[in-house]
Amino acid sequence: MEWKNIKIEDKDIIDRYIKGKFITSDLNFTNIFLWSISEKKQYKIENDILYIKAIYEGERYFFPPIPFKMTEEKIIEGIEKIPKQMKIMFIPEEYKSIANKYEYKEERDSFDYLYNQIDLAELKGRKYSSKKNKINKFKREYEYKYEKIDSSNIAEVIEFQKKWVNLKTDNIVKAENIGVLEILRNYSKFDLKGGLIKVKDNIVAYAFGESLNENIAVIHIEKALVEYQGSYQMINMLLAKEEFGDKLCINREDDFGSLGLREAKMSYCPVKLLKKYSLIRE
Repeated sequence: MEWKNIKIEDKDIIDRYIKGKFITSDLNFTNIFLWSISEKKQYKIENDILYIKAIYEGERYFFPPIPFKMTEEKIIEGIEKIPKQMKIMFIPEEYKSIANKYEYKEERDSFDYLYNQIDLAELKGRKYSSKKNKINKFKREYEYKYEKIDSSNIAEVIEFQKKWVNLKTDNIVKAENIGVLEILRNYSKFDLKGGLIKVKDNIVAYAFGESLNENIAVIHIEKALVEYQGSYQMINMLLAKEEFGDKLCINREDDFGSLGLREAKMSYCPVKLLKKYSLIRE
């Protein structure tokens, strides 16, 4: 198979190799597709192994090769097929434990934050007092309503996303926006659950995620207007409560090396950081 650009129509093919296998945020179709346009992602399947490559800031990199059967032999076969000196990113713990012949490098900026669902949904205890204060202030100041994202309001979410990104100057956010809009325009084709908050019939926050397995969900996107104080805390809590009440844990993805984002994610008291690694074969 030749290298092929990643399209929505490839979801079933790629899901065959990755769906339900991993609890890290990168190795699921939604996340792969989200960055597929801005990072020029391509995939191919060879000898029952899925390969994905991409370009970030002008540098080519590979995802860990994903065999249909996650055996040591097949993982090593996949890694050895990737050219030497080429960086393999987003390698989860499974590879380090199964194929331990390589020297993997920890990538702290890529570690995912894993939380107890009940902690995010209920915010009980003194450690969450600042979050609860902001939520209580939001409730006092605004008459709000929560809605599940579906075909009846997806057009409003798209317009909100466009307005939200226009307030930003960060190139990463602009690149992310390309994929976010494509996902929103094709929302029903993904396995997503989402919600939004309206104040006076205008969206002030929205978020969406999906199940990784029967116990764990991942939150892909969370956007809010900061002038509505407490809006981020509200959508975080309501999404966990209303959409993922059947899960034990929620993965809120990595911090991308942003110190501000790292501080925010740590303030929610993760129960575990999901390590990820890189590998360059000499």
